[in-house]
Amino acid sequence: MLTKPEAGWSNFSLDGTSVYPLSYLDDIPFEWLDEAIHGLETLNPFCVKGFMEPGRFICVVSFWNCHIICEDEDKDPLIPQNTTHEISHISMLQFCQQLYDDISENLDGWARWYEYVWDDDESEFDFETNKEELIKKLVRLKELIAENKEHFGEDRG
Repeated sequence: MLTKPEAGWSNFSLDGTSVYPLSYLDDIPFEWLDEAIHGLETLNPFCVKGFMEPGRFICVVSFWNCHIICEDEDKDPLIPQNTTHEISHISMLQFCQQLYDDISENLDGWARWYEYVWDDDESEFDFETNKEELIKKLVRLKELIAENKEHFGEDRG
């Protein structure tokens, strides 16, 4: 779903969708984990977002499908030619599992993801604290995935 972060960029794709390059302008690991955790805690659809420079990326994670919407970043009214809408038959639980796997597999890279923003800031970037916080969120997400498997089984609709 998310490729290994490189120089502040990661590519996103789901089964049957295009590839979307996402930049460091959004704090993807923290924001997306927070949304996924909230979604599984409440069993409500959730939304993750990213900036493609240019363009905005939105993925609405519903119970049984994910809806990807890409639009211009301008405030002008949208026209169909400048909007993308794709759907992938990936459930909320599958999305959360893929998110967990992708961030876990490249934990150091994702802990450094937002480091680019700190380059312009007078504050110091704290890799170890970032990594610890990501691990806590990953542990919580893993717990919720296990707790919610029954809601996404074959006999559920």
